[in-house]
Amino acid sequence: MRVLLLALAATAAAGSVVAQSPAPTAPAPSALPAPVTKPGKDPNDRVCKSLTTTGSRVPARQCMTRREWQARAEADRAMTEEAQRRGLTSCGTNPCQ
Repeated sequence: MRVLLLALAATAAAGSVVAQSPAPTAPAPSALPAPVTKPGKDPNDRVCKSLTTTGSRVPARQCMTRREWQARAEADRAMTEEAQRRGLTSCGTNPCQ
């Protein structure tokens, strides 16, 4: 968000300078903000998260690698999708055969 505002401000400032000069000129490359690059995220980096346990007011801290967090999220997503699929054909709404 901050980068977008800086780019917008730089563009507006460059536009007003160009409008005041008699000859049209392109803004200098140094006037534009440099693109922000994020460092690569190593899948083996250890990440700790505070997880809320049902029935407890104290969050539990759990540490795993990024790869393990991703595998856990995918397993949770698959389990949720399977439970939703099974729920559509449960014995409560359809007679069991």
